[in-house]
This record gives sequence, structure tokens and C-alpha cells, in this order.
Amino acid sequence: MRFDLIANFSPGETIPWTLALEMIREQTGLCEQAGFTTSWFTEHHFAHNGYMNAPPNPIQMATHIAARFDRIRVGTCPIVLPDWHPLRVAEDVAMLDNMSLGRVDFGVAKGINERSTIQFNPDADRRDNSRVMRLFLESLEVIEKAWTDEAFTHHGEFWQFPIPGWRETNRFFEPLDPRYHAPDGEYTAMYVHPRPYQNPHPPVWLMSNAPPTFAIAGAKGQGVISMSSAPKRTLACWEPYRDALSKRDGRAVQLGEGVGVCTPFYVGTSQEEAEATIRPAINAYYEFLGGSRPAGEWTKHGYLDIGETMTAMDENGDWFDFLNRRGIIVVGSAEYVTERFAEKRETTGLDHLVLMQQYTGVPYAKILASWDRLCEHVVPHFGTRSIAQERQNA
Repeated sequence: MRFDLIANFSPGETIPWTLALEMIREQTGLCEQAGFTTSWFTEHHFAHNGYMNAPPNPIQMATHIAARFDRIRVGTCPIVLPDWHPLRVAEDVAMLDNMSLGRVDFGVAKGINERSTIQFNPDADRRDNSRVMRLFLESLEVIEKAWTDEAFTHHGEFWQFPIPGWRETNRFFEPLDPRYHAPDGEYTAMYVHPRPYQNPHPPVWLMSNAPPTFAIAGAKGQGVISMSSAPKRTLACWEPYRDALSKRDGRAVQLGEGVGVCTPFYVGTSQEEAEATIRPAINAYYEFLGGSRPAGEWTKHGYLDIGETMTAMDENGDWFDFLNRRGIIVVGSAEYVTERFAEKRETTGLDHLVLMQQYTGVPYAKILASWDRLCEHVVPHFGTRSIAQERQNA
């Protein structure tokens, strides 16, 4: 099984970023020693209350970590593409790929936070979901073409490159290269540098819980990382992905290959200690998430499995018990966490975990101790290589 991490960034409290960076480095170092594949970095902005005190620039954060570690890969989880200029992303990620000698995983999403995204790009207003999805997909297309096309051009709904009308007047470029200039000197195609270190470019991962996005990713040979959900909902995404990737590659793709699940976890000294430590944080976090979605899709009803109905125990109980019963979070003793991961592998083909402990009000010493217990007592039961990695080495 592939193990990745998203390091704790102390949500709920505004702390000096020098301290946040120290915490992230410490957790990444533990996981590198344990054989984890990738350390992922999220993107959040304008955290005036400290609740989402995550890096605003995952590329910059990944560069910092890649420079300090020799083996672990770094990933963006995600870059919220509609808020970025795609050519800047192409250049910056390619630079990072070269600086890290090919240790980059490129994760992207269209984003969900209406409050922040519209500040960067009016076209990225999430209140028009159809439009912003088109912008997201077009931006990703621009980036992949910029990485691979020798003479890059693009004409789309949102972006056009090169911008028409520029004529070269610098005699240094004479004689003009016909790949990039018309006879009258107009700039007609672009060379975007540097080229990525990985061939043809870093692995692309979409961040989504929507079956149509999984099908799109499979058809393009991209990976997908989703937030943890109930088993049937997971399979409803993974099956169309497997089918599309199988058709694209002309082979029988194993269920679970190419997809990962981002899962909140905690390994305590006992079941009782784990639940007592994490219960208040989970209850607060999921109440926060539920309030962020006006359509109510992140209420408890949104986490029920396909065909499942809400029971009185579900309705009246707290978020922690509701989620932990379903394995959407995995919190308990080392034995309990091991059993739940094994159960997920057996029921869905889970092969790739992206683990995180972003809990408000939990002392950092407990977060670090949980990573220690995970690496010492849980990870050895599974190993740290995925289906895809084993196939590549066969």
C-alpha cells in the first residue's frame, strides 16, 4: 500500500510560520524514514481566524521541503487552477521538477471556497460551477500542452496563446524562426521553458469525489485523490475510473490502481485515549465544513453511503461516531487503525492512503506521537509500495 501524508498545519490557531514550517519538516522527516511516497501541500488563503492556516502557495511549500529531503516526493494537493495563470503554473512546477530531480506529483482541483477564489480571478466565481469547471479543465490542458509542445499555441474559451498582434522587432532574433514567427514577425507560437525533468511531465492528479471527474481522469491517464467516503460511494467513483483507464491503456487495470484516498486518522495509546483526544476536534471540523456548503451536501446526509438511510442514532449522535463507524475517519488504537485500513483494502481495493491530522485544539506533541505510532505499528503491516509501483518494477 502506498502511504502519503499531508502534514499538520495547526488549524484553528494563528502561529508563526517559522513554527508551522518546523512542524511540517518534522512530520515529513518521520514519514520519509518510514518509506512514505509523497508529502502533499494544500492551498488556502485569507485565514484571519487561523482555522485554515495552510500554505497559500503549495508550489513554494513543496520547493522548501524538496530542498531539505532526499527521497520523499512532494505534491500539490491541490493547486486551485482557476485562481492561477496556467503558464505560470507550467513554468513553476517544471522548475520544481528539475530542482527536485523528478520528485513532483502535480495535484490540481477547481476549488470550493467562493470567498477566496473570486479575489484572484472573477472568472473563477464558484457560484457558476459549470463555467469554473470549464476554466479548470482548459487551464489544465494549457499546462500539459505547454510542457510537451515544442511550438505551443492555444485558442480556448478563456485563454489564447500567444496573444495576437505582437511583432518581434529585436534584431537579435533574426533570422526569425518560422516555428514561432510569421514572415511579418508576428509571434505565432511559444516555447515554454524549462521542460519538466520527468518524461513527459510530472504525474497529474485530480482532486475530486465526483464520478464524472474520475471517468475524465481515467480516459486521460491521470490519477485521482478523493476525500474519504463510504464504501459504495468510493466504488461508484473507482469503477468508472478503472474502466476508462483500462480502455485507454488496453489492459485490465486493477481496482484501486491510480486512485488515492485522503483520510483523517489518529493512532492513540488506546482506543479510549484516541477517541477522547480527537472527538472534540472532529465534531468542530465537520460542523465547520457543513456550514461552508449552502446546498447542504456536507451535512451528515451527504456522507451516507449509496442506499443508506439516516438512523436515529446517526441523527442524534455526534459527528465523530457517525464518521468513525463508517471508516470515513480512522481513529483508535494501533490495532484498530490497522484493522480498518485492512478492511478498506479488502472491500474496495484501497491501495493508496493520503493521511492527515488537521485537528483543532489537539496538542502538537500528540499529533507527532500519533505519526510515530502509525509508522512503527501500522505501516509495517502493509508495506509502502502500491500496485502501480510494483507493476513498474516487475
